[in-house]
Amino acid sequence: MKWIGCVFFIFVTLAYIWNGKDFFSKKQWFLAGLMFVLVLVGTVVIGFTLKWIAQSMSLFSVAKAKQYSIILSMSFLCVWGLKVTVVLLCTILSGITGWHKRYNIENYEKISAVTRVVAPGLLIVAKSAVSLGSILMFSGLWLK
Repeated sequence: MKWIGCVFFIFVTLAYIWNGKDFFSKKQWFLAGLMFVLVLVGTVVIGFTLKWIAQSMSLFSVAKAKQYSIILSMSFLCVWGLKVTVVLLCTILSGITGWHKRYNIENYEKISAVTRVVAPGLLIVAKSAVSLGSILMFSGLWLK
Protein backbone atom coordinates (compact mmCIF):
# COMPACT_ATOMS: atom_id res chain seq x y z
CA MET A 1 0.00 0.00 0.00
CA LYS A 2 2.77 2.42 0.92
CA TRP A 3 4.74 1.90 -2.30
CA ILE A 4 1.61 2.15 -4.44
CA GLY A 5 0.60 5.42 -2.77
CA CYS A 6 4.09 6.85 -3.07
CA VAL A 7 4.48 5.97 -6.76
CA PHE A 8 0.93 7.15 -7.57
CA PHE A 9 1.42 10.57 -6.01
CA ILE A 10 4.88 10.97 -7.53
CA PHE A 11 3.52 10.28 -11.03
CA VAL A 12 0.50 12.54 -10.54
CA THR A 13 2.68 15.37 -9.29
CA LEU A 14 5.26 15.01 -12.05
CA ALA A 15 2.53 14.98 -14.70
CA TYR A 16 0.91 18.04 -13.12
CA ILE A 17 4.19 19.96 -12.84
CA TRP A 18 5.38 19.19 -16.38
CA ASN A 19 2.02 19.67 -18.16
CA GLY A 20 3.19 22.94 -19.72
CA LYS A 21 0.75 25.34 -18.06
CA ASP A 22 3.21 27.55 -16.23
CA PHE A 23 1.21 30.76 -16.06
CA PHE A 24 -2.24 31.22 -14.54
CA SER A 25 -4.88 33.66 -15.65
CA LYS A 26 -7.08 35.29 -13.01
CA LYS A 27 -9.64 32.54 -13.47
CA GLN A 28 -7.00 29.85 -13.00
CA TRP A 29 -5.71 31.58 -9.84
CA PHE A 30 -9.27 31.53 -8.52
CA LEU A 31 -9.52 27.83 -9.39
CA ALA A 32 -6.19 27.19 -7.64
CA GLY A 33 -7.54 28.86 -4.51
CA LEU A 34 -10.73 26.84 -4.81
CA MET A 35 -8.64 23.70 -5.19
CA PHE A 36 -6.85 24.55 -1.94
CA VAL A 37 -10.20 24.86 -0.16
CA LEU A 38 -11.29 21.54 -1.70
CA VAL A 39 -8.11 19.90 -0.43
CA LEU A 40 -8.90 21.13 3.07
CA VAL A 41 -12.51 19.95 2.85
CA GLY A 42 -11.32 16.66 1.36
CA THR A 43 -9.02 16.24 4.35
CA VAL A 44 -11.99 16.37 6.70
CA VAL A 45 -14.01 13.99 4.52
CA ILE A 46 -11.14 11.52 4.20
CA GLY A 47 -10.51 11.65 7.94
CA PHE A 48 -14.12 10.96 8.90
CA THR A 49 -14.49 8.27 6.22
CA LEU A 50 -11.39 6.37 7.31
CA LYS A 51 -12.36 6.68 10.97
CA TRP A 52 -15.84 5.37 10.18
CA ILE A 53 -14.38 2.44 8.21
CA ALA A 54 -12.01 1.67 11.07
CA GLN A 55 -14.76 1.70 13.68
CA SER A 56 -17.54 -0.01 11.76
CA MET A 57 -15.71 -2.62 9.69
CA SER A 58 -12.66 -3.15 11.90
CA LEU A 59 -10.35 -3.41 8.89
CA PHE A 60 -7.67 -1.40 10.65
CA SER A 61 -7.27 0.52 13.88
CA VAL A 62 -8.38 4.09 14.45
CA ALA A 63 -4.71 5.07 14.87
CA LYS A 64 -3.97 3.71 11.38
CA ALA A 65 -7.00 5.58 10.04
CA LYS A 66 -5.62 8.82 11.49
CA GLN A 67 -2.20 8.08 10.05
CA TYR A 68 -3.56 7.40 6.56
CA SER A 69 -5.83 10.44 6.63
CA ILE A 70 -2.84 12.63 7.51
CA ILE A 71 -0.69 11.07 4.79
CA LEU A 72 -3.40 11.40 2.15
CA SER A 73 -4.24 14.99 3.04
CA MET A 74 -0.56 15.99 3.07
CA SER A 75 -0.06 14.27 -0.28
CA PHE A 76 -2.91 16.20 -1.90
CA LEU A 77 -1.64 19.41 -0.34
CA CYS A 78 1.86 18.71 -1.70
CA VAL A 79 0.52 18.12 -5.22
CA TRP A 80 -1.30 21.44 -5.09
CA GLY A 81 1.58 23.31 -3.47
CA LEU A 82 4.24 22.10 -5.86
CA LYS A 83 2.29 23.20 -8.93
CA VAL A 84 1.60 26.58 -7.32
CA THR A 85 5.32 26.87 -6.57
CA VAL A 86 6.23 26.42 -10.25
CA VAL A 87 3.56 28.90 -11.35
CA LEU A 88 4.67 31.43 -8.72
CA LEU A 89 8.28 31.19 -9.88
CA CYS A 90 7.22 31.82 -13.48
CA THR A 91 4.93 34.67 -12.44
CA ILE A 92 7.62 36.36 -10.36
CA LEU A 93 10.19 36.14 -13.15
CA SER A 94 7.75 37.42 -15.76
CA GLY A 95 6.77 40.22 -13.38
CA ILE A 96 10.39 41.27 -13.06
CA THR A 97 10.73 41.29 -16.85
CA GLY A 98 7.48 43.24 -17.17
CA TRP A 99 8.70 45.79 -14.66
CA HIS A 100 11.86 46.33 -16.69
CA LYS A 101 9.80 46.67 -19.87
CA ARG A 102 7.67 49.35 -18.25
CA TYR A 103 10.06 51.29 -16.03
CA ASN A 104 13.57 50.50 -17.31
CA ILE A 105 13.05 51.05 -21.01
CA GLU A 106 16.65 52.05 -21.76
CA ASN A 107 18.04 48.72 -20.49
CA TYR A 108 15.11 46.50 -21.43
CA GLU A 109 16.57 45.45 -24.79
CA LYS A 110 19.72 44.14 -23.13
CA ILE A 111 17.75 42.36 -20.44
CA SER A 112 15.25 40.84 -22.89
CA ALA A 113 18.08 39.48 -25.05
CA VAL A 114 19.52 37.70 -22.04
CA THR A 115 16.10 36.60 -20.82
CA ARG A 116 15.24 34.91 -24.13
CA VAL A 117 18.36 32.78 -23.84
CA VAL A 118 18.29 32.03 -20.10
CA ALA A 119 14.54 31.68 -19.38
CA PRO A 120 13.93 28.22 -20.92
CA GLY A 121 16.87 26.75 -19.06
CA LEU A 122 15.77 28.37 -15.80
CA LEU A 123 12.30 26.92 -16.23
CA ILE A 124 13.71 23.43 -16.71
CA VAL A 125 15.99 23.84 -13.67
CA ALA A 126 13.09 25.11 -11.54
CA LYS A 127 10.79 22.27 -12.61
CA SER A 128 13.55 19.73 -12.04
CA ALA A 129 14.23 21.06 -8.55
CA VAL A 130 10.53 20.99 -7.69
CA SER A 131 10.25 17.47 -9.15
CA LEU A 132 13.15 16.26 -7.03
CA GLY A 133 11.57 17.91 -4.02
CA SER A 134 8.31 16.11 -4.74
CA ILE A 135 10.06 12.74 -4.88
CA LEU A 136 11.73 13.48 -1.54
CA MET A 137 8.47 14.65 0.03
CA PHE A 138 6.40 11.68 -1.08
CA SER A 139 9.04 9.16 -0.14
CA GLY A 140 9.21 10.79 3.27
CA LEU A 141 5.44 10.81 3.65
CA TRP A 142 4.70 7.32 2.39
CA LEU A 143 7.83 5.26 3.03
CA LYS A 144 8.90 6.35 6.50
